[in-house]
Amino acid sequence: MSVTALFVPTAYWISPRRSTPTTYTGRLSVLVGTVSAVQDNNGKTIVQIVYDYDPNRVAAAVAGSLYLLCSVCLFARAISNRAWWALSLPLGSMNMAMGFLIRIVLPNNPDNLMLFLSQQLPILLSPAAFLAFNYLVYGQFATNCLDPSYSRIPPRKAATWFIISNLVSSLIQTVGGGLQTSKSVSTDKLGVTMVLVGLAIQTVPFAFFILLCLHVYKHIRAGGISLSSETWGPIVLALLLSSALIMLRCIYRIVEYAQGSGGYLMTHELWLYLLDALPLFIGIIVYIPFWPSKYLVVKTDLPMSNF
Repeated sequence: MSVTALFVPTAYWISPRRSTPTTYTGRLSVLVGTVSAVQDNNGKTIVQIVYDYDPNRVAAAVAGSLYLLCSVCLFARAISNRAWWALSLPLGSMNMAMGFLIRIVLPNNPDNLMLFLSQQLPILLSPAAFLAFNYLVYGQFATNCLDPSYSRIPPRKAATWFIISNLVSSLIQTVGGGLQTSKSVSTDKLGVTMVLVGLAIQTVPFAFFILLCLHVYKHIRAGGISLSSETWGPIVLALLLSSALIMLRCIYRIVEYAQGSGGYLMTHELWLYLLDALPLFIGIIVYIPFWPSKYLVVKTDLPMSNF
């Protein structure tokens, strides 16, 4: 809408001409109609604006049920081992389950803002809890099982720095995800941009984290240590596998939001499940058989690492 178009109704409203109540009512109707025309995005619902498709109920039910089952198993693991530090993983999985289960009823309420946000934000933000868990696992592993010289960054400081960046990115994504539901095109674009920035802030530190893990793995192997001979060996592989799958999801989300509203990935639901829900699910269920508390209690006799 041009600047002139915005000024015309305003001038009409404040015109000094003699006016009757009927005239004011008519002018108010014109003003309200003008604002509605700007905001309704051609009469589209929130689901149409953001997704441009009706969410598949069966897919959402299957994903939600699997994440719910996974949550129960992870809660059982954490509680039975009194690993309170690890609760971020089952809580994140529970939020993912909630997001997908709410998604089932979304096609019947395509313009319900609260309902949309109740499924959109958990699916978008819950992976931050999975990243936080991996950061904590690394901190526990590098502190309890290795000589500190194996880590380029002091383990506990590394975990703290990565978690802080994770929290900042989640906050930005939350605000952006809310703005994305606006029926104003400009606000929607701002929301997409904010989510993209948040994802970048999340992904870049996580890429450095993976490099840090690979660095440690390289020096363990260089020292002639076989993972199969160490009690903590399985958790190293589990951490690397989980991190690689989460990174796949991060890359997918960055490309999706870089394409913007109406982009191919955002408007095709299949990719949400293949490149988001599925890799994340595999990335967390790996910890059900390989729960960290079973492997991070033995101090190894590894020699100091020579960088």
